[in-house]
Amino acid sequence: MEQIKRHSGEAVAVLLSVWLGLAAMQISHIWSIADPVEANLVLLKIGSWWMPNWMKIGSYAGKETVGLIVWLASWLLLFMMLRKRDFHLKPWIYGFIAGIMVVVIFTWPPLIHTIFGWTVY
Repeated sequence: MEQIKRHSGEAVAVLLSVWLGLAAMQISHIWSIADPVEANLVLLKIGSWWMPNWMKIGSYAGKETVGLIVWLASWLLLFMMLRKRDFHLKPWIYGFIAGIMVVVIFTWPPLIHTIFGWTVY
């Protein structure tokens, strides 16, 4: 049986696509906070296309859909571009962890409110 040689570019494509999907979901969430009237209508419409019982979770269905679309599209594109390349994975893994931490930090409401200059009463 012949052994298939895997390239590290495949793993890099996965790491980047997962981060891009999470970042897209976070950006759509921030958009829904910054402009709720327009954003939530768009996100509700996007989520209602395919998600069963989308009305029970509201605009979150659209945010999840945005993240899913970006993740799958970027994975396909990055996989096709990087599949035959080799990388040192250690810096990519550290970068992925740092990127996830940035996305999580931007989920924190006091930071978002400070960036946009919103005051909480």
